[in-house]
Amino acid sequence: MAKGVDIEMRPLDEDHVRAKITWSEQDVGGGKLVVEITVKNTKIHPKTDEQLRSDAKALAVRFARAFADMIEN
Repeated sequence: MAKGVDIEMRPLDEDHVRAKITWSEQDVGGGKLVVEITVKNTKIHPKTDEQLRSDAKALAVRFARAFADMIEN
C-alpha cells in the first residue's frame, strides 16, 4: 500500500461535487482512511478542479481535527 493522499471528484448534483479522499499509510501495520465530503460548486460560478481539491482538503482537515478532539476528550 503506497503512502499518500488520493482525491476522487464526482458530480453529486448541479451545485455540489462529492470528494472521496483516501489516506494511505505505510507505518506500523499500514492502514487506510476514506472520507467522503460534499463540496459546493455552483453551476453559475463553477470552481476549477484545483479549487475543488483545495476546498475538499480544507474540509477534510477540519473533519480530522474535530475527530481528533472528540477522541481525546
